[in-house]
Amino acid sequence: MIRLVQISDLHFGREDPELLGPLTEAIEAAAPDLVVMAGDFVQRARASQFRAARAFMRGLGRPWIGVPGNHDIPLFNLPLRLLAPYGPYRRWIAHELAPQQELGDVLLLGLNTADPFAHQRGRVRRADRERIAEAIARAGGRLPIIVAHHPFHHAPEVEKKLMVGAPKALETWAAAGPHMILSGHLHQWLFEPFIRRKGADMTLQLHCGTGLSTRRRGTPNDFAILDCSGRAVSATRMVGERGRFRPAGTVRYEVSADGWQRCGAAPER
Repeated sequence: MIRLVQISDLHFGREDPELLGPLTEAIEAAAPDLVVMAGDFVQRARASQFRAARAFMRGLGRPWIGVPGNHDIPLFNLPLRLLAPYGPYRRWIAHELAPQQELGDVLLLGLNTADPFAHQRGRVRRADRERIAEAIARAGGRLPIIVAHHPFHHAPEVEKKLMVGAPKALETWAAAGPHMILSGHLHQWLFEPFIRRKGADMTLQLHCGTGLSTRRRGTPNDFAILDCSGRAVSATRMVGERGRFRPAGTVRYEVSADGWQRCGAAPER
């Protein structure tokens, strides 16, 4: 079994300082094989914020990978945003924008959806769509897990526009085989399959809320603990309340002939 911790939307520069210690302690207690950070390390792509984010990630004491979010590229510094949008991220966080890693039966596929010309909405580029489709098709017995900042599916109440290129990407990837997507951006928890292909649910999406930001949008801070065994995944939502993170329910999905099938109870909301 491989254990992952997914965090997202730390937003250093708008972080809740009272949750820094509890989040670190909760991740340490989970003892993951890998921490996955789904973008928005910082609030405004400033060096001081990136330094704080880097110190936090290094302080976890666990291996980690991450992808940039829209807040990780400059918004108001237009020359930098257009000419070197990923420069600060590469300097302070990681040079690789779309890391890929094999970990036991899990194949992690990083996807950079942050785009200087679609700053809020995000974009899936054609080359990335094709790269990931090929990786899914060749995954064999491994579980492909795509890590991106922007979600590929919104709950009905979400008013933001869906990411540019998301429908085409999902159609392509569903044809390639079952897979999972880890995302963030909306500061809301959602864990469900939603793309059908030949009668099967092929895409399982988990998007976390914000791990540390004070911009909670009416929901608590949270992160996810994922236990992956073969083609089965269980996700435990960890909710930050009263200065600590506590488990708020676990859901398990596994791949069958009909795609992703749910077993167990829904997380508490």
